[in-house]
Amino acid sequence: MPARDFDAIVVGASFGGLAVARQLRGEILLLDRNEVGSVQTSACGTPLWVPEALGVSASVLQVHERLEIRTPTRTVRYDLSAVPFCTFDYRAFCEGLLAQCRARFLRTSVTGIEDGTVVTGAGRFSAPVIVDCSGWRRALVGGTDAEPARHSFGLETHTTLQDEGLTFLLDRRLIPQGLGWIFPVGHGSLVGLGSYAGRSKLKPALDRLLRDHGTAAGSYHGTYFPNRPLRSTVGRVFAVGDAAGQCLPLTAEGIRPALYFGGECGRIVQRVLDGAVSLEAGLEAYQRLVARYRRPYRVLQLAQWMAAHTPTRWFAMLTQLAAMQPFLPRWWPRYGRFGRPGSAGVPAAT
Repeated sequence: MPARDFDAIVVGASFGGLAVARQLRGEILLLDRNEVGSVQTSACGTPLWVPEALGVSASVLQVHERLEIRTPTRTVRYDLSAVPFCTFDYRAFCEGLLAQCRARFLRTSVTGIEDGTVVTGAGRFSAPVIVDCSGWRRALVGGTDAEPARHSFGLETHTTLQDEGLTFLLDRRLIPQGLGWIFPVGHGSLVGLGSYAGRSKLKPALDRLLRDHGTAAGSYHGTYFPNRPLRSTVGRVFAVGDAAGQCLPLTAEGIRPALYFGGECGRIVQRVLDGAVSLEAGLEAYQRLVARYRRPYRVLQLAQWMAAHTPTRWFAMLTQLAAMQPFLPRWWPRYGRFGRPGSAGVPAAT
């Protein structure tokens, strides 16, 4: 069967893929094996400015101005009021972004790429520009670095717990080399565990955590996510989000990086489609953009290693120090505004 031609093909229709597609004009094909917004694998927490800037504020479920980090010996409280966080409805967020896209969406599985042609369950499709936003499986750019052993793993469930702030749990008795979280979402909370070491059998520990809080699990959902940066381009294919290892270490925050790098990748791709730059120049520009974030990623990788390998009381002391004056105002706004156009925490795009 001959391949159908498009100007660009975007594989994956979650945060990264939608961020790319909403920047593009022309004959654009957006592929995913699931309907948009139907399979949530994230706790869906992000700074409030993100849905506001993207025009999907209606998806916000709850706004949070405080964060607690709980260890067996202490509780550290952070004031997030300088950059409030929110939790949001995944389906509403994604459908809101899809409504801003000009792309044709096709639900089908993607099995790989052969001779520049994307192979799917619905046939073969070709385009001069291809972007892989397929998550940790890296459908087009994957290889040995797509194996689960190179990733962290998270499992969570919806509960009836009610709260006003976000909570992270650091307790080796609960989960070694990992963390837990409680994210209120308006009606109830998402409660989960994440293993930096990629352990996927987390349900018994999560059930114990739920019993300790006097609540029961709803449906479970889990996924792998990268614990280190990966290649941002492979051959003539761009990679965005988890496919490029852009999830932030330590906090496992993958939404903002996928949206930010996806938006910047989309702008570069549109310049390629307009003929303003060659594909090779576009790939190099995207590589340079991603490379500018090597240092903060290394800092967060070091912090993740410390959280996983040093005594919890030591790491708790560091988190306590980071929550105090004058340190909190120096780092929290910069972290919270990562990805915000024009903010001090985001270098200008090349």
